[in-house]
Amino acid sequence: MFLIPASLIVINDIAAYVFGFFFWKTLFIKLSPKKTWEGFIGASFATIVSAFPLANIMGRFQWLTCPREDLSTGWHHCDPDPMFKPQHYSFPGW
Repeated sequence: MFLIPASLIVINDIAAYVFGFFFWKTLFIKLSPKKTWEGFIGASFATIVSAFPLANIMGRFQWLTCPREDLSTGWHHCDPDPMFKPQHYSFPGW
């Protein structure tokens, strides 16, 4: 529950810098003169696009999906919560 949001914050910050650096045109706010609309929009898009594969990759590791009751470092086996199991959905008529 901590790694995905922290990773997305890092991705957002790096993407804002990259998009703002390469497409710097429109200033976002005078309070922070290096912030641009291009950086904001690019970072938002990069964060949303990267959230799905990141959650998919991290959800495959049991040590990220199994609850821990102590601080031991041993390997932990459990039946993951249904929230962490892949679901397949189909659209009617497709």
